Amino acid sequence: MLERFRQSLAIRLAAIYALVFAAGAAALFGVLYWVLAHSLEARDREAVELRAENLARAYEAGGPLGVRQRLDADTSPDARSLFVRLMATDGTTLFATVPADWVDPQVERRLVPDGWGGWRTQEIHSVRIPRDAVRDFAVASRILLDGRLIQVARSTDSRAVLLAPLRKAFAGVGAVALCLSLTAGTFLAWRATRPLRQVAETARRILDEDDLSARVPAPGGSGELAVLARQLNTLLDKNATHVRVLRETLDDLAHDMRTPLTRLRGTAELALRDGGNPAEARSALAACIDETDRVLHLLEVLLDVSAAEAGALTLRRERLDLRALATRAADLYREVAEQKNIRIEPDLPAPAEMEGDPVRLGQALSNLVDNALKYTPEGGRVSIAVAAEPGAVTVTVDDTGPGVPAAERDAVWRRLYRGDASRSQRGLGLGLTLVRAVAEAHGGSATVGDAPGGGARFQLRFPVG
Repeated sequence: MLERFRQSLAIRLAAIYALVFAAGAAALFGVLYWVLAHSLEARDREAVELRAENLARAYEAGGPLGVRQRLDADTSPDARSLFVRLMATDGTTLFATVPADWVDPQVERRLVPDGWGGWRTQEIHSVRIPRDAVRDFAVASRILLDGRLIQVARSTDSRAVLLAPLRKAFAGVGAVALCLSLTAGTFLAWRATRPLRQVAETARRILDEDDLSARVPAPGGSGELAVLARQLNTLLDKNATHVRVLRETLDDLAHDMRTPLTRLRGTAELALRDGGNPAEARSALAACIDETDRVLHLLEVLLDVSAAEAGALTLRRERLDLRALATRAADLYREVAEQKNIRIEPDLPAPAEMEGDPVRLGQALSNLVDNALKYTPEGGRVSIAVAAEPGAVTVTVDDTGPGVPAAERDAVWRRLYRGDASRSQRGLGLGLTLVRAVAEAHGGSATVGDAPGGGARFQLRFPVG
């Protein structure tokens, strides 16, 4: 279970999303941190540079005294926190103002010249630059017109120390957000990938338990996974239908082949018991050939139907006129119709051209005429009409037989199906199946209904354009 959980697509997706979130958040924080630190530094630098510029102007206006007066006139707390120094061209300090927190509190007593050639003891205070882990400083310098230098410096809080709480807050909040995103991402990904797990479970049931009725629980919505689940159920339904039809076909085929094979065996056994009568043996061999031909024809038609339904029927298309095929089918069955006193009436008013396989289409039309003659009583009529319509051509075969009941109109196209009215008729039960298969292989359709004067109407429609 743990291994299955670790290999789960939802877990991997959640981990990827969490890593992407963490990388994005870290990059965003890095940019914001740099902008903030840069802004603080720029603000301090601009402040001391502005002070240095103002003092340089004061020097140009009034010399060192002007600088001193400018400093004395500025009594703001910000001014008292500034370090200001005026330096001569040789590097000596002319004067300086030092903030109180820059002066070392420790005092040293040293001997210094008194200016009259003697020495005197004086308390010396040292000045230090307040730069450490907590404090930093910003300094700006301006070169004056006479070559002297004025410097302005300010002690500031260290940016690293100032932004340390922000870093800690981001680390804490980021860790919590990462855990929450991983948890929420796992939950949402687990729910989103539920149809995939249901698909896998359905496939397992079909493979391991041979449960062909297993279906994926149909999810709601219009998402891609929901559509996938519904399409898979549709595919399974079609496969189940194909399996059912295949089983029925095999059952019917076994039933229909049993009779000719039994006759074949009986005829052969009878010929063996005739004591070597050549005439009887030749008659038995002829009967065996007839039954063999019937079985072979049954198998050939079944193969053609299967190939057509699978979309693999080979078609040798050429430009043709359906009137020629209809005339040929009528001529082929005219002698059979005359024996039953049935009229065959072609109705071919205008050309009806299309791209198609003349052999396969000829088979389809011949099967329709043969089917109509089987169920038309003596003295009846069979008509063959070919017509051209906008975007299509049609072939209609009407008869004056008993017609096809509405309950059987879908079933008559199935393999080896034979309705109650056809039980007494000799046939394979594959003629109409082949008709529909050929029509659909040409992109057309085959329908059955009632003829205007009674009987059945079979119609083929083929698109042209």
